[in-house]
This record gives sequence, structure tokens and C-alpha cells, in this order.
Amino acid sequence: MATPDTFAHTQRASLQPGLEKKIILVTGASDGIGKFTATSLARQGHSLIIHGRDRHKTEAALAQIRQESGNPDVTMYLGDFLSLAGVRAFADAIRRDYQHIDVLINNAGAQFSEQRAVTAEGHEKTMTINLFAPMLLTLSLLDLLKRSRSARVVTVASDAHRMTGQPDLADIELEHGYSMAKAYGLSKLYVMWVMNHLIGVTRKDGIHNVTFNVVRPASTLSNLGREATKSWKWKLIYFIWQIMMVPIDKAASSSLYAATAPELEGVSGKYFGPKGEEQPSTKYYSLAHESRVWDYALSVIQPYLPTAQ
Repeated sequence: MATPDTFAHTQRASLQPGLEKKIILVTGASDGIGKFTATSLARQGHSLIIHGRDRHKTEAALAQIRQESGNPDVTMYLGDFLSLAGVRAFADAIRRDYQHIDVLINNAGAQFSEQRAVTAEGHEKTMTINLFAPMLLTLSLLDLLKRSRSARVVTVASDAHRMTGQPDLADIELEHGYSMAKAYGLSKLYVMWVMNHLIGVTRKDGIHNVTFNVVRPASTLSNLGREATKSWKWKLIYFIWQIMMVPIDKAASSSLYAATAPELEGVSGKYFGPKGEEQPSTKYYSLAHESRVWDYALSVIQPYLPTAQ
């Protein structure tokens, strides 16, 4: 059996043995792990859709991915995932231009500052980009995923989900007791629960060709904490943390593995790290808690879902 690391080292624009060409969407692909993931998948010979927020950065990433992979079949779309309306517009563009998608990698995410902040739509920023946005995008593109012979949804979480403390499910957006670390860890815990819940939702609807798995990257140099590290406290923590970081190819290996490994065909509900399958924390998990987070998040994103949903 292949390991995640084997999927981080690929050749130029030629499908690996056992792989078939897929249409793959990678969010947050203008830099960091997302860009490396997209470049590696383009090297494998897949058709790539990359997402970014900033036009200049995303255009530069597009050119670099095409050049480094030798694969011209890479396109870009812009979308601000700190806006649920922006996620909806992004999804509408994909739905307009594509008949199906084989793999969706929910990679986009962020950490923010020690001061709680809300989006223009009134939602806490960390929960918006790490929880509401991937849930909204996944549900909005479910029709395209259903049309694939065998589709995969891969969502990037974090081992920070293990260090959240007791979740207050009456205050999911942390109006009280907010901290940057707590918001980030809980957002990753909740998105894991939401993606797990989607397995049951889709099976109940008779959808059996879409799988949902969650991955964690190893820590690496990236722009994930670009907002968080504006404070001196977190700049210092980040500086110390760098000695434990790994090369970006290892950090991205779990996403690449979950997206294309042949042995994961039909496999759902797993949590993968750089060395393979891991067990997520179940300390605060219950089906009732999962359902409560699902119901709350669904109420937030409902106005932005396609009318057919």
C-alpha cells in the first residue's frame, strides 16, 4: 500500500500507474500547501481548477503551476471565502463552466488575531473561512460531484482540533471567551464533524459515489497565520515553532494521498496525516454534538445555497 509521502513526489504531467485523469478543484491554491498540492496533481496529469482570492497572486500561481508541471490543463477562479456570498459566486462560476468534478480539496483556511472580528455578513471570521465556507462550497458543488464516476471530498483540518477545550455549542461563533487558538481549533473540530455528517446526509439521499475524508498537514512555512502573526506575541511563538516544521512536500502529502490514492476508492470517514491514517480526537464528540453543529452551520449558509438544494 502506498503511503501519503509517495504522493508528494511525482513526475511531470504524466499519470502515475493506477491513476486516472480527474478534474480536481483545490481551494486556497495561490500559495503554500495549496499551491504545492495543485502543482503535484498537475504533474500527475490531472485537470486542475485552482482557487485564490487575490488576482495577482493567483495569476502568478497559475503560470508557475503550468510551467513547473508541464501541464497546460490548469485554470483559475477567484473568490473571497470570507464572504459567503463570495463562496456562492465562486460555486456558481464552477457550476456554469463544468459538468462534473471528481475531487474537491477544501484547503483554504486561515487564523486570525487575538481580537474577535466578524465579516461584513456578521459572522466570526475563523468560523467563516474554516467551517462555513467549505461546507457551503461542498453542498453547492454536490450536483457536480454526483456526476463523477467516483468523487472525493478532501477537507484540510488540523491537529489543533485536539487542543480546544470544552466546546460551547450554544456559542459556536465565540461571542464569549474568544481566543485565536480556541477559534482555530474549534473551527477545525467542527468542520471535521460537518464532513462526517455529510456521509450520512448523502447516503440518506441515495448518493453513494462521493466520499468524504479529512486530512491534517504537518506544520510548514506558509501564509496560514499571516493575520495571527501580526502581533509580537505570535511572531515570537511562530519563530520558535519553525524549528519543528517540515518541508512542504511532506506537509501536503496527506491531501495528495486522500485525493488520488487508488486504494482509497470508496473509502469514507477517515482522518489522514503525513504517515497515513490516524485517529481524530473523540473527547467531545457525540452524534448529538455533531448534529447540533451541522444544524447551526446549515442555518448560516442556507441563504447562500443554490436554489436547487
